Amino acid sequence: MSQDEAKLHRAILSRRDCVKLMGGFAFAIGTSSLLAGCSSNNSGSSEASPQSGETPKTLRVAMMGSSTDTLDPATFSTLLPLAIALNVYDSLILLRNGVVENSLAESIEPNDDASAWTVTLKDGVKYHNGETVTAEDALYSLQYAGTSPMYSSFYSNVDWEGSSVVDERTFVLQLLSPQATFWDEVVSAVTFVFPAGSTGDAFSGDIGSGPLKLVSFSPDTGAVLEKNADYWGGAPNIDTVEIIPITDPETRYAALTSGEVDFAHQISTTNASTLENQSGFNVLNGGIENSSSFRFCLNASTAPFDDPEVREALKLIVDRQAMVDTIFRSAGVVGNDVLGQGMPGYNDSLEQRDYDFDTAKKVLEEKGVTELEITTAETTTGVNDSAEMLKAQLEKAGITVSVKEIDPTTLFSDMNNIYGAQIFATYLINRPYIASAVMYTGGSSPYNFSQWKDDEYDALLAQATSTVDEADRANILNQAQERLWAEGGDIVWGYCADLSGQVNGLEGIEITLSVPLFAKATISAQ
Repeated sequence: MSQDEAKLHRAILSRRDCVKLMGGFAFAIGTSSLLAGCSSNNSGSSEASPQSGETPKTLRVAMMGSSTDTLDPATFSTLLPLAIALNVYDSLILLRNGVVENSLAESIEPNDDASAWTVTLKDGVKYHNGETVTAEDALYSLQYAGTSPMYSSFYSNVDWEGSSVVDERTFVLQLLSPQATFWDEVVSAVTFVFPAGSTGDAFSGDIGSGPLKLVSFSPDTGAVLEKNADYWGGAPNIDTVEIIPITDPETRYAALTSGEVDFAHQISTTNASTLENQSGFNVLNGGIENSSSFRFCLNASTAPFDDPEVREALKLIVDRQAMVDTIFRSAGVVGNDVLGQGMPGYNDSLEQRDYDFDTAKKVLEEKGVTELEITTAETTTGVNDSAEMLKAQLEKAGITVSVKEIDPTTLFSDMNNIYGAQIFATYLINRPYIASAVMYTGGSSPYNFSQWKDDEYDALLAQATSTVDEADRANILNQAQERLWAEGGDIVWGYCADLSGQVNGLEGIEITLSVPLFAKATISAQ
């Protein structure tokens, strides 16, 4: 474990709230918004506070909610439906501790050049309605997600017509070209499995096969889940999970401390600090595997950022440590302009780019940079603060700077809000480098906010994705990252871990893709 990685794992006081910009969660990943909050005092309802020796029947969870969200995995855009889906549906694969693992898939095997993948499902898995999960379902589910606007860039190399079902448990996913990294990339785009033909309202029914069953869902009131006693991975310990949408982070914090909920997902740094010193509560640190990368996207397609020297000057003028200390309250990790820090595939040998105000100021003066605009949307607490800090640093260099704040709720209704910006302040969920890399390739990814395009980088990434040997692929990816670090249009200035608050006695909640999994959760009396 690197020094920075260790530091982030110790960051009990890290994460400020979270409205995640994760596409599909692929911005997870790509482009979604996910808000967060938290809490503090005693645990309070009769169900949440059983008599000594009793096992609580219900786990109450506070998460960000949205009055516009559905459970359709091709359309939902916030953490709440993602959390429901990851607990109600089985996924072919899951990201655990930064590593891709088989879940519903018993095996996933490539052919010699990784141009086709044979997927075999676990035997005898049943949906909550009693029907058997089939390979036809799995292939349909991938195509349903892969042809949606949210996930299409992750599945663009799939030959859907050439893919086929072999038998009830087996299908072959045919690719248009060899891609040894295919599953590493799509894991962050999620791989839920549901019955073939499912659309729209079907996703509010009993069509999952996961550890929890969907009892009810409303964007306004949340969801009720109950345990699947017949789950192939073992029945959950908790009988019922109530997921309550609470948009405001301070309100979520109050819900925890007042005993209304047992778990408050993604709390602020300040509230985490309070909980650490308050009897009856503790903080769940998601670690680097569930951290968020904060960044400035420089529009490399237009002046002055089409000049690599100007981009480099901007990278040098950002006082990263000051931003981390101020916005993350010294609990984050300084970033180094490449996504995926601390994750599998990240090039740890990249030289840390340091603050060099004098050099940056000189270059910007020579290039005639006198006025700039920063566009920002408070998709998570700290984004707007980072924009204001960058403004102050630029103005110190004699540059006139304006900050344009746009409404995060309408951020993606007009993508020109992002793509037309000179500098766009935002953040993304951290994930393995190869999954992050697709945001830049060809300059055409919907998540390439900097509009940076580099033929050399694209060639290296294409070579890496088609290289089956892991050691050779790692070497090529390291070269690609060196190119991105030197020429890219993103300033990744810091990382901050996801934090959640919970009552003492609550154990076993896992975090993946920045949302909680409840299958292994237990609560004991305090």
